[in-house]
Amino acid sequence: MSLYRVWTLVVSQLLLATAMVRADYPQNPLLINDSVYVSQQGVYRFDRNQSEPLWSSLSGIQTFAPVVFENRLLVGSTRGLYALDLESGAIVWQIEEKRTLFTPSISTQAYAGSVHGELYAIDPRDGAIDWRRQFNGWIYSPAISEGPGLLWSGGQAHEIYAVNIDDGALRRQLATTQEAVFSPVELDAGEIAFNLFDGSTWLLGSTGTDDIEKLPGDSQPNSVHAYLDTIYRSHRDGTLSAFARRDRKPRWRRSLTPQDLVMHPAQPGYLLLGDNDQTLLLLDLGQADTLCAVEVDGQWVLPLQLEDRKILYFQRTVQPPGLTLVQTEANCK
Repeated sequence: MSLYRVWTLVVSQLLLATAMVRADYPQNPLLINDSVYVSQQGVYRFDRNQSEPLWSSLSGIQTFAPVVFENRLLVGSTRGLYALDLESGAIVWQIEEKRTLFTPSISTQAYAGSVHGELYAIDPRDGAIDWRRQFNGWIYSPAISEGPGLLWSGGQAHEIYAVNIDDGALRRQLATTQEAVFSPVELDAGEIAFNLFDGSTWLLGSTGTDDIEKLPGDSQPNSVHAYLDTIYRSHRDGTLSAFARRDRKPRWRRSLTPQDLVMHPAQPGYLLLGDNDQTLLLLDLGQADTLCAVEVDGQWVLPLQLEDRKILYFQRTVQPPGLTLVQTEANCK
């Protein structure tokens, strides 16, 4: 093999490694370098600086938030779990096409929950199922505790489960007052947060599998996020709460929207907060007293903070049905 050929292969592998950034948990939209992958009745890839998509795939299928592993984009749907090629959007593999699978969490394998109650361990490269475990009612894709080798999940049943990451064997089962609000979230350092419909948040695993603490609440939590010494939680009633990491005591609670306050993908040190399609706010966590209003034009969906005050969001198109990308900025007075 010529020296030129060897050098070409080395350069191509380095570029490939740079492009194939791994994301451990689903996010919608999902920013990978300059590409934005977004899922809504199908999956789209945009260049962050262009309004029209580079490609679209799975048109008309109800799809969930995407996650990336190497050169695969994994997305759950009402027609099973798909792996798409990052560059082209072509279907690489599909499993369980007659069932609803949620987009998986990623470690050495992909771990996906489902509406029919099975938790799957899947090879993300070819879709081979390594193991599966049945639960009562739907089970959400898990949060991953790498240290103890556990997958934490919950769902329709009023239970929290911890299973072995290697074989799905049940390690722990906790009764709760309510079912979980979608997938659990790993805050950091192995601490797993479960939002429950009764308004509380259960925190597990910060010092071990027997450690359980609770954040109280009187309105359904929508999202939870930790930054430095504070845990932030948004609520169905439009409020945002802050709790101290050390002692879990409430610090403050603010009403920001009339209802349904949700956290959208943002850069570290920020919260991008919105309701269904009217109010969009950027909160700099270093200056938590300052809320920046984001300028939006008409109906919007699925916002994402690019950097600093730069925000993008999407608008639906009717003919042809799809999405366009819009860039805007947060106005901080």
